[in-house]
Amino acid sequence: MRQNVTMLFNACVLFATMTLISSNVYANENEKESGWNIGVAGKKTIYVAHWTHTPENCPGRSDERAMMLSNFWEGRKIAEKNGVTILGAYATVTEHDFFIILEANNYNAVVEFFRPLLPSQTGKIVPVLTMEECLQVVSQ
Repeated sequence: MRQNVTMLFNACVLFATMTLISSNVYANENEKESGWNIGVAGKKTIYVAHWTHTPENCPGRSDERAMMLSNFWEGRKIAEKNGVTILGAYATVTEHDFFIILEANNYNAVVEFFRPLLPSQTGKIVPVLTMEECLQVVSQ
């Protein structure tokens, strides 16, 4: 019982502390480092998307799923009109993975591009830096 009271007290102290200092958690506009802003005017963000599915949900297992994948890939033309540029797309057939490298200044357009995969695929979309940009950041 005493341990539960101690844990509850510690949680309350942590909550109170975070509430009091939370106004200073985010940097002001003039305090942000350059190069870390997604969607900076004139600079697109590069994303690496990793999508996977189970063997049972594989697009190669049915005409319906193959059509879903085909329709998804046709959607890249619409995505390009929305500012998404596909830099590379790769599949690992036996591992049931897709890796797509793309560039955009609007994350919403990236998510919209991948929406057709949502019913049967699991994905992760990660913003990345080029190695040159990474070296600039770590050398500061």
